Amino acid sequence: MHLRKLNYFEHANEPNAWSLGGLILDNINLIVGKNATGKTNTIIRIAWLGNMLAGTMPQLLSSGNYDVEFSDDSDIYRYKLVLSLQKVEYEELVINNEVKLKRESDGKGEIYSSQFNTNMNFQIQPSQLAATSKRDSIQHPFLEKLAKWAEGLKMYAFSKLGREANPRNANSAINLYTNGEREFGQGFKESIINSMQEIGYELTALGTTALGLNSVLYVNEKNSNANILQNQMSQGMVRALSLVIQITYNTFKDLPTTILIDDIGEGLDFDRSSSVIKLLSRVAENGKCQLIMSTNDRYVMNNIPLEHWQVIQRTGGECKTYNYHNSKEIFEKFAYTGLNNFDFLAMDFINSGVDE
Repeated sequence: MHLRKLNYFEHANEPNAWSLGGLILDNINLIVGKNATGKTNTIIRIAWLGNMLAGTMPQLLSSGNYDVEFSDDSDIYRYKLVLSLQKVEYEELVINNEVKLKRESDGKGEIYSSQFNTNMNFQIQPSQLAATSKRDSIQHPFLEKLAKWAEGLKMYAFSKLGREANPRNANSAINLYTNGEREFGQGFKESIINSMQEIGYELTALGTTALGLNSVLYVNEKNSNANILQNQMSQGMVRALSLVIQITYNTFKDLPTTILIDDIGEGLDFDRSSSVIKLLSRVAENGKCQLIMSTNDRYVMNNIPLEHWQVIQRTGGECKTYNYHNSKEIFEKFAYTGLNNFDFLAMDFINSGVDE
């Protein structure tokens, strides 16, 4: 199950109103735009939706209106959610044009029962999502796909990768590496080392060691026997290593995953940034993983084909997204200029480039 479309707004008719329209996603996506256009906000809103549907968000948003579409090989899910004051005003799930779930602000609603082939009435608390509270693999198995998408969604701020050493964080690099080595053995470690070599880090060894009361990762590099501890690694190395561990673990677990990465490539040089993008793209192209990244880095922009771009433009609190699906003519005309991808954004080609 992959996220395919998203329209969103919050705080309508208020000074802090913000909206996003036109996001149409593929397996590989790069969100670009000038500073303060909404790239990070877009990543965060997708993550919030996943956290709510996974039941891991402590409370609902004070304001939010989601209209999203998911798809897999057989079904199209359209999910609508309207939130106000941390309560649900409206919620609806339509699968292949058939309404499967619908509820109002008082918590009353109807949901289709697969076991009895009929709609069933229910009432839940206004602060609960029906999509999570009514999850039942016998009565309502169609909710499982939505839940699995949410549980498989991972968000990373690239600049913070590798510095999380909290032993209570199950998704930290050190814990995922330890779990992966225990579950999959030497092949898991070798896969990580091979990927790091592909990026340009000539590692010869990888493992964990004690540092104070905690364990940390360490690596050895070619032509050196000294251990480089996690807190001694360069920013680029520790970020790349953490991301590779995360991706490798999900791949070995055969988990369908949506990966959100804010500021991909920050702290990496041109060659390593390019190699990270190629590695991630190859994982996404196999169909198991959907990759949604944001960047301000020209190296990254020049290494992701324009057909994967999501260009955000902002006017006040309104953000519009332009991509190959809704603006194909503009993107194709730029391809004939012979310019670098970065120039598409720098020249504001969306607004002025066609005539020029």
